[in-house]
Amino acid sequence: MKKTMKKETLIFTSTIAMILFASCASAPEADNAPSAAHHKEKAPKAIIMQESKEDSFIKSLEGISVQKFSSPKEVVKGKNFAAPFVFSVTKADGSPAEGFALTIEYPASKADGTITFNKTEILTDAEGKISFTAEQPAFAVKSTVKAYPTPISEDASLAERLKPFTAEADWKVKSDLASKGAVLFVWDFNEKDRPVNNSYNIQAEFRSRGITMVGNGPIGETSYIGKPKALYKDTYDIIGGSAYGYLIYGTIKFDQPVTALEDESGYYCILKAEIEAVGMKKGDVIYSSVTTYESKGKNWNECVSKGKEKLAELVVSDIIYGL
Repeated sequence: MKKTMKKETLIFTSTIAMILFASCASAPEADNAPSAAHHKEKAPKAIIMQESKEDSFIKSLEGISVQKFSSPKEVVKGKNFAAPFVFSVTKADGSPAEGFALTIEYPASKADGTITFNKTEILTDAEGKISFTAEQPAFAVKSTVKAYPTPISEDASLAERLKPFTAEADWKVKSDLASKGAVLFVWDFNEKDRPVNNSYNIQAEFRSRGITMVGNGPIGETSYIGKPKALYKDTYDIIGGSAYGYLIYGTIKFDQPVTALEDESGYYCILKAEIEAVGMKKGDVIYSSVTTYESKGKNWNECVSKGKEKLAELVVSDIIYGL
């Protein structure tokens, strides 16, 4: 009897163990088995990149070359350029591009030293050329005329992308200073920031360029420095408004005193010129500039003299093309 019970119990226990084993083995399989829907892969969507009209435009210019063919020499303001500005356009094979639209960008006006540019579109002729005749320039400036394919849109990025297809020509208009003349009130300062004398270098530079109707004005008192209205009024009272066209005044100072170089090879200094000009008829300010120059020399004298000569050259050039 005991033996039978023992056998039955054993069988019962083994059966439970098999069931538990089967349950444990099958449970993860049921939990972890992904559904058929999860196994189904979605087909990737096709991405279509549409080319922008700006990209298409730039591609259409492949092989196009825009060149300056000829341009006029510099003139004095109030005088017409002696010849037109001519640009040419060729294709990749070197043949002329007829009927090609070029935009011409040129100086149109100036206010407070800022140049405003106008644009005009011209189609090339059978020789692939355009001819641009400028209006009579009314102000002095040293700038450029640009010619480039007419943009297809106002997209700001096109300006940069069109640079390889852009040609330039000098637009140089000189002041009428040489014919109208000017009186000077430009003072040199020493390293202690004190005025010492009217600038010899500025006057000498004007004369070296053939501009002889320029000289020191009738007023030589340093008390007028920094008082342009009083300077103009009293100068006008003495010489009137028609004898000379302009009154040019300002200062030349040491922005950095003469200092020994670290390698002991010499000296350097920085000179700064602050210059303005008014028309003698009305006293209106028509020119203003600040110019600096770093000079070097073996000794104090060479450093300062070279610096003042070079600064005078820069100042006079700027006045000629800016007044």
